[in-house]
Amino acid sequence: MKPAKKKGPLRRVFILIGRALLALIVLYAATFAWYRLRGPTEEQQAALALMRKDYRPAHGVNAFPLLFYLSYDVPAERLDAQMAVDVEKVRKQIDAYKAGETNITENADTDAPPLPSLSQAENAALCRKDCLAKVSAQPDAVRAALAAHPVEVARAQAFERADFNWNEFPANMFSPIGYMGFINGQRFWLSAFALKYAEGDRTGALAATCRNLAAWRRMASASNTQIGALMSDARMNDAIRLYADMLVGLPADAVVPEDCALALRPVAAADVDRCAQLAGTLAEQEAMFRWVGGRTPQARWYERLVGTEGIDVRQTTALTAQTLAASCGSDAIARFLADELPRKAQVRFPSGLECIANRAGCFIAPMMASTYATYDEATLDRAAHLRLAATLLWLREQPEGSIAERFARRPAELRSPNHDSGFDAQRGALYVKNLRQASPPREDRLRLELPIATPH
Repeated sequence: MKPAKKKGPLRRVFILIGRALLALIVLYAATFAWYRLRGPTEEQQAALALMRKDYRPAHGVNAFPLLFYLSYDVPAERLDAQMAVDVEKVRKQIDAYKAGETNITENADTDAPPLPSLSQAENAALCRKDCLAKVSAQPDAVRAALAAHPVEVARAQAFERADFNWNEFPANMFSPIGYMGFINGQRFWLSAFALKYAEGDRTGALAATCRNLAAWRRMASASNTQIGALMSDARMNDAIRLYADMLVGLPADAVVPEDCALALRPVAAADVDRCAQLAGTLAEQEAMFRWVGGRTPQARWYERLVGTEGIDVRQTTALTAQTLAASCGSDAIARFLADELPRKAQVRFPSGLECIANRAGCFIAPMMASTYATYDEATLDRAAHLRLAATLLWLREQPEGSIAERFARRPAELRSPNHDSGFDAQRGALYVKNLRQASPPREDRLRLELPIATPH
């Protein structure tokens, strides 16, 4: 019997390396499995429950169909029916995509026939900012543009009666956004109000502008998407600027329409309740996480493997819910009303070995948390803008003292303590600086400035 052959040094090295690699693979797999198998914490489960509630108003008129079809030839009485058709079409397209039957390359849209587009001259005539000056300088051009688009102009009154703005499409990156109606509609409507003012009906024009302001105020707080809220904020500010310009030209002894007092009533809990927006944001984010995770039939096997291994959809969704939930609820509302940001969520983002099981989540979750904070700032800015606009009405009723003196003694409900605000005598305007610094940082984005009539 021959003696066993001794292993050479090189072979022993390869065996040691192989064992070390096997140990590393086992350790990696065990660490991966440990962090993947554990479920959300109690705090995360509570946040998920809060963010998955149905916040849609039980009653009222939804403005979304009206805005979505503003550029389409859909009769007013057919808006909801057309919306139901298109929502079902998009839902089927998304389901077919998930089943691997088709590939979606661009956002789905409606098949409704479009209304005539704006001509170059009409587009130049309509306004959104500095409306009163622009319309007063070319009333004939504005009148002709409005006459050429009666459907869009007529929807102003229907919009005033709307109660909330709820995107009917599934919360999915392939669903239509449809927010051009926000911009186009407001240009038609503000131009019409400014023309009415320039033609001599100052009280009627101011009343219409304030009703528009009130409608956008409702849309900003009663929306299920963050983009819907931000777009409504911007359109509300457009109406506020026109209202302020009209107020300057109104004689001091003229009665301001009651519509303005109603539009600028004190900021209340409904104005800063972000739960519906946050719930919609979570739904959108979860759909994105699943896409990043390669969980689509079209993904190749290695894309699914890399994607599924790279992001823990369940844990990243739970972390996102925990971050968002801090801005929803009674404590957050109380702080918003006090012009304060909500308390930061005590979220422990994954790090170290945890990132083995959730590499993308380690990057995405903290990054998104900082983005969400700017939306809280936007909510405080909206409240501050409303208070500043309401201050113009209050100052008309306080004739004693300079504007700066009267502004300094305005009541508590018109103050935003954590915003820099005041009277700019050089520009003859009240101002409030924004907390949310939009990009690019133009002056009109850095602060809201409202002209005020100065005593002679």
